[in-house]
Amino acid sequence: MAWDIIDSYFKNRNIAQMEIDSFDQFIDQKLNDIVKENESIVPKIEEVRIELSNIEVDKPKIIEADGSPRDEFTPMEARLRNRTYAGPLYLTMRLYRRDVEQDARRTYIGDLPIMLKSKLCWLNGKTPEELIEMGEDPKDFGGYFIVNGSEKALMTQEVLSSDRVLISEGEKGVVAEVISTRGAFKGRVRLLRTPEGLMYASFPTSPKKLPLFSLFKALGLKTKKEVFDAFPEEKEVQNDLLLNWEECDINTEEEALDKIGKFVAPGQVIDYRLRRAKEVIDGFLLPHIGQDEPARLAKAYYLAMMATKAIERSYGLRGKDDKDHYANKRLELSGKLMEHLFRYSFKYFVKDIRFQIDRTVTRRRKLNISTIVRPGAVSERIKFAMSTGNWIGRSTGVAKFMDRVNYLAPLTDLRKVKSQLSKTRELYEARDVHGTHWGRLDPVETPDGPQCGLVKNLCFMAEVTTEASENPVEDFLHKQGVRLKKL
Repeated sequence: MAWDIIDSYFKNRNIAQMEIDSFDQFIDQKLNDIVKENESIVPKIEEVRIELSNIEVDKPKIIEADGSPRDEFTPMEARLRNRTYAGPLYLTMRLYRRDVEQDARRTYIGDLPIMLKSKLCWLNGKTPEELIEMGEDPKDFGGYFIVNGSEKALMTQEVLSSDRVLISEGEKGVVAEVISTRGAFKGRVRLLRTPEGLMYASFPTSPKKLPLFSLFKALGLKTKKEVFDAFPEEKEVQNDLLLNWEECDINTEEEALDKIGKFVAPGQVIDYRLRRAKEVIDGFLLPHIGQDEPARLAKAYYLAMMATKAIERSYGLRGKDDKDHYANKRLELSGKLMEHLFRYSFKYFVKDIRFQIDRTVTRRRKLNISTIVRPGAVSERIKFAMSTGNWIGRSTGVAKFMDRVNYLAPLTDLRKVKSQLSKTRELYEARDVHGTHWGRLDPVETPDGPQCGLVKNLCFMAEVTTEASENPVEDFLHKQGVRLKKL
């Protein structure tokens, strides 16, 4: 009976379907999101700008040695000819000079490796008979790439969950910590409550021990009532707030901003210091909430929530968070890894366009889109990362050769999960089997040696969902009558 259930589960399921779904989401949504992040290119030369929109990826094609293009380029041909199974990328570019459109065209900007059996693959939707005619194994599950004729699988990366507050305890006191993520930027925001009850905040580029109440004033909570109203009315919390209020020696918003400004722009005039302090707060403090002035108040309330959790932990009103608990982890599948890689490559492409515009204008040559676009700027970086396995953020071994020694070898390659923790330390709790691994990760399948416990394998019946938008949930809650409480 048990085997009948297992057979029925796998009968119509592809073991690599979650990888394919993740890559399809990258193609459908994330490519356009990355272009929107860099939609306007403004070089040093005045009165020139380029607007970017509508990125498109075609199915894999090949250009022969004589320059003739051919549409249907199959994976088997890529393997036999040691070529990369990749589709051309096209981007709509508009060149403006003095706000007048000078040139507009759909431009080829490079090639993107295409995952086998994804929606852009020539094998997608083919019957077993058609696959055999194309030289493919009808039982092959896809979910990998072909780079220079070699089959490459991307190893799923295990990372700490972003935008999630975690409470820990150390010698210096209780720490509330969150990894705030927006696009390619990840900023770690820490809030420390010392054993004496004083609270300090730190975030990228901030002073090392910035009093929390000074930061509140910089964010717009100016009066004692505004600050205290952001916290619950628990006796322990209110006691800590009174202590921190008495210790705060800053009275106005300008003084608070200047304290940060003196750290990020020392020796500058006060107007420049204040402007730089505002830029730092908007750009690097909790960027997932927003990166503009209206988001500052929301950031203050978020910090109040973090401080409340730290205070409650100090008085034993709540427990610590377990970083090894799988609710606090996220798995980055192939689509997410390709998103990181493409974002990095595309930013270099934008930088290269700026350089080409400046050089063309300096040499007094005619400026048009075809002369400033260098397709290799995108393709070279993507191809290098997928060939070597060296990824963004100093990760290594992300792309690996697919083993074909037997039927099980490629299955385990696509189910491997790699932690980004250092493999040099011996006594990691992260190496242990955790209770939340049950039903998700195989407790036996892990390598010997320094990678033991850091490289794991997903169970064959475990599934990883793709990233989802929170907007439908918010819309549903609004329709049910849920409203934000105005503080």
